[in-house]
Amino acid sequence: MVFKILKNFARGVLDDDTSSPIVQIEFLKDFLSKHKYVYSQNFEENLSILKKKHLVDSFLVTNLDGSIVVSSEGNGHTDGIMGTAMLSYIKSELPDSESVLIKRNDGWFMLFSLNKKVFIVKAGSELSNIELRALSIELESLLSLNKTAGDRKKLTQVA
Repeated sequence: MVFKILKNFARGVLDDDTSSPIVQIEFLKDFLSKHKYVYSQNFEENLSILKKKHLVDSFLVTNLDGSIVVSSEGNGHTDGIMGTAMLSYIKSELPDSESVLIKRNDGWFMLFSLNKKVFIVKAGSELSNIELRALSIELESLLSLNKTAGDRKKLTQVA
């Protein structure tokens, strides 16, 4: 008897007509099909493409000491030092934290660390940890490609 009552109650609570948001999924598929992100040989252009691809306003990559590795805006010393200090403090207090999201008047300020680098992202809306990780991994690969291309240029200039 009690089991039957609980079963009917659970069915009433859990059995709704929720369906996946088909309209939104179709919109995203259409949006992604219209935008092909083709990288070029120009590193600055690739940074701009990456900003458009991930729908962010700017990003900054620093080492753990706050020194800038790359910036999409060409500056950011203050944000780099502040973001790195803030992330290291939060990591010392909450070691399990993956990212820090701060809502500001002009948008979101997000901090994420990966491979001994701090990624500071500014955007109009917040990014999930998965999106921050994807952006970080793509930035890392662009940095390594740019470094390899720079090493090749140095080798040809010496020879």
